[in-house]
Amino acid sequence: MLVALVVAVAVIVPWIVTPVVATRLRALAHARGLDARWRSLAFRWPLRVEVRGLALDRKSPPGPVVRAERVYAALGARGWSLRPRVARLELERVRITLPAASEVDEDAVPADADDTRDKGPASPRVRAAAEQLAEALLLPARGLPELQLQNFDVQRGDSLFARLDALSLVRREGGVQFATRGVIAGERHVPFDVALQWHRDDRLVGRASFEMPDEGSAASRLDCVVDGRVTQDRRAGVLRVERGTRVTVGGADLLVAGEVRRAGPRFELSLVADGLTASRLQDLVPPAMLGPLADLTVHGSWDWRASLDVNVAKPESTRFTADVIPHGLRLGPDGARVPLRRLTGPFLARIHLPRDRVVFRELSSANPQFRPLDRISPLLKEALLTNEDGGFYHHRGFNTGAIEAAMAENLRAGAFRRGAGTITMQLARNLFLGHRRTLSRKGQEVVMAWVLEHLTGLSKDRLLEIYLNIIEWGPGVHGANEAARFYFDRDADDLSLDEALFLTVLVPSPARWRSRVDAQGALRPWARAQMAFIARKMASRGVLTPERVPSAEALHIELRGPAATVFAPRDSSAASQGVPPRVR
Repeated sequence: MLVALVVAVAVIVPWIVTPVVATRLRALAHARGLDARWRSLAFRWPLRVEVRGLALDRKSPPGPVVRAERVYAALGARGWSLRPRVARLELERVRITLPAASEVDEDAVPADADDTRDKGPASPRVRAAAEQLAEALLLPARGLPELQLQNFDVQRGDSLFARLDALSLVRREGGVQFATRGVIAGERHVPFDVALQWHRDDRLVGRASFEMPDEGSAASRLDCVVDGRVTQDRRAGVLRVERGTRVTVGGADLLVAGEVRRAGPRFELSLVADGLTASRLQDLVPPAMLGPLADLTVHGSWDWRASLDVNVAKPESTRFTADVIPHGLRLGPDGARVPLRRLTGPFLARIHLPRDRVVFRELSSANPQFRPLDRISPLLKEALLTNEDGGFYHHRGFNTGAIEAAMAENLRAGAFRRGAGTITMQLARNLFLGHRRTLSRKGQEVVMAWVLEHLTGLSKDRLLEIYLNIIEWGPGVHGANEAARFYFDRDADDLSLDEALFLTVLVPSPARWRSRVDAQGALRPWARAQMAFIARKMASRGVLTPERVPSAEALHIELRGPAATVFAPRDSSAASQGVPPRVR
């Protein structure tokens, strides 16, 4: 009789509970604006639910959100409560589809010189993401269900992960053990493997490894080790990385401290490294991360300090600091890839362009297009400095104020609208590093800019002179004089204000110069607006008198150089005689 009763309960209860679970799942999805369906759903003893072929679709705008081949949940008791809790969750072959970030046409954005950090809060998308991150970090990790996830894929153009192969969260002796492996998205994908253990006394230990791709050779491995304390105050909504937490990156020790606050949310981080040397870093850091810096010989040592404070509710309060404390730093002999000493005199510039193109220009009197700084229009110099790097003569390689302003503006826009690259950083990119959009390449750019400003002995005027003679202004057009000739058939020291402003707005995207004029070669309204904006900023910097600032409607150019032939009618007599027409 007892056996029959047990069998009856085992058969009848799942038959009753399964539709209840299905109804509850659909209701939870509906409350979040989703439709839920699945291939099969089953409740099994003891307290287990398994869903196969799960699909969650967004109602408005319609589109897929989640696809999972298998979702398994094991339920357990919640103390004396009759409501069960999820004790273990397993997911297999999961695909999450997220809307891609909005793309912004950088050419339509005003010049970087304007400080607009006090013009509004962070975008709703950024705030939502920050709140989700803060809440995730404040989850009671030691009280979460055990988690096993395999083959996780996020479909989004700007997703951080190209692939997440596995993720697990397991309770161990009062603490939790977290492990994950996958591939970080980027121009070159980076496989990673992470394992961390957070003990009951808040000690966090673990390691992470990254396979850094390298051109023409096997990938190099970067290992990181963490040992410190991480505490949660969930009532106050604060997670702290306690001072003294040590992160070893490629053999270099960093002391890390930070806070994440639910209010805001607010994120704070500080980094300290002492006694760094170039030779030690070159031995320990993968060549793929160093790039041409692996060819740089520097004697002496340095200490490094950096901090970041971002309050998403108040982007204008963003603060960033970075400081290098040198101890007898000096350059050694030039390397083949970083010949810095040649920059002091005439040299052949090897100029790196996007899409791995390279061109050469002689920077000496042997090149009739080369112009020393005093033979380049002051209007062009000041317009370029205003638009590209207003603090050029005041900073020493990178501008922390510009970085703060750029971060604040990007938080408000919810997209990358403003960069904080300096002219020195652009010079490092164009002469030595290339234009690959990778985190390691950006780090190389910052280091090389610091070296150019602090260790080479080059003056600001010399750095600007090199810059003005190598930057791209159009197809095959490099340097101020080539640009003045190509567009206006003038010398670089004979430009009008309107012409200087036009050349300035071409620098961010020279390959798209034609987009700034219409089919007749006349300035488009948005190009006029950009030029007028730069002129107003020049006046605010005191390099242009207020009465000389033109209105957008008053600006015009007349293309007279080879650029004018682009707009010449094919059957015109002028074109047939090889005479470039005047286009207004």
